[in-house]
Formats: sequence, structure tokens, C-alpha cells
Amino acid sequence: MQSHYLQSALLILFSSITFTVNAASIATVTLDNGATVLLHDDNTWEYIAINSKTANSVTNKQTSAVATSTVLTTTDPTQVKSNKSSLIQAGLLNTAVKNDVKVTFNDAIWKDQSLGLTFTLSSKNPDGVVIVKANVTFYDNQTNQIAEKTLNVWQASYRLPETYLRKGDSRDSRVIWVEGINKTQWTNNLLSLKIIEVETR
Repeated sequence: MQSHYLQSALLILFSSITFTVNAASIATVTLDNGATVLLHDDNTWEYIAINSKTANSVTNKQTSAVATSTVLTTTDPTQVKSNKSSLIQAGLLNTAVKNDVKVTFNDAIWKDQSLGLTFTLSSKNPDGVVIVKANVTFYDNQTNQIAEKTLNVWQASYRLPETYLRKGDSRDSRVIWVEGINKTQWTNNLLSLKIIEVETR
């Protein structure tokens, strides 16, 4: 619902922005729902949390809409945490896009103390996608970070082209087992995704 709201808000707020060949940041926007978005001139945007020392962001892609509005000037850590926490709680950070490949967290299961995750992947990349790696950050119910893992959310077999993620495909990943997550801390399935590598053939 909030993801739909964000897309609608971006469409409504579309303004006269001049795009250049190379992607560059053009504005930081705070939406009515509290989400802070960093806009780029290549029609991409990021949910972002900024303070004076660090910047944490998860990239998403919106191919048809970019907007500009009030520029965020505060560096108040309390507001930053509140903003990011609301995005995590709403599930708005569990989707990421890179190189025309989108990854969305799908489901979680437990087997004893091992956590199994599944993801849904879709591709608009013209090449066959063989590997997608993502950083997955896990949060407790108060949205405090409890762990960060790098996972192969998609792994094709190089000798089996039918296992490649092709343009137009939408597939679920295999169950990816993760060790070291405290089951008592991670009860609301709160996480954020950032794709760090897409390998194609």
C-alpha cells in the first residue's frame, strides 16, 4: 500500500528536471508518509537515511517517474532513525534493483535454529543472469540491526542455460539457509536488501 503510495506521489510530483548522460544525485525528497528519497537523473531513486557521519540506503528503480520537492536539511539522528524505522516496518526496504534485476524478500521458515529465506526475482536485463548477490540486513522488532549477511539469492548453473534468469522472467529462489540469526530476536521478519552484484552471460 505504501509502496503504491510512493509511486503515485512520485508521479504526481513529477517536475521539469533536466537529465544528463551519467547518473547523478539531483535532490533529496521527504514524502508525506515520512519516507526520504534520493533522486538521480537516470530515473532511479533510493530510500535513504542520512546523518552527519553515515549514510545508509537501499536502491530501488522507478523507470517512469522522478519528482522533486522539499529538500531535507535536517541531520537530526532521531529523525533519521525514525524515518528509516518506518520504512523497515512497512516492508519498503525489502525490495532492491540493480542492472535491471529486481529482488524482493518473499518468505522465511525456520528449521531448528537455521533460517531459510526465499526471494522473488524478476529481470529486464537483456542477458542471462547467472548470479545475484545481495546484502541482507536483519532487524529486531524495534528495528535495531542484529545481523548482516551476504547471500547468493540467485545461482544458475553455467552449463545449463535453462537455469539462467532471462529477460521477462519472474522466478522464486531456492530456499537459502542462513546461520547465526537469533530466532527470539527476529520474529517480525524485518530486513532490508541491497544488491551488490549481478553476473550475466
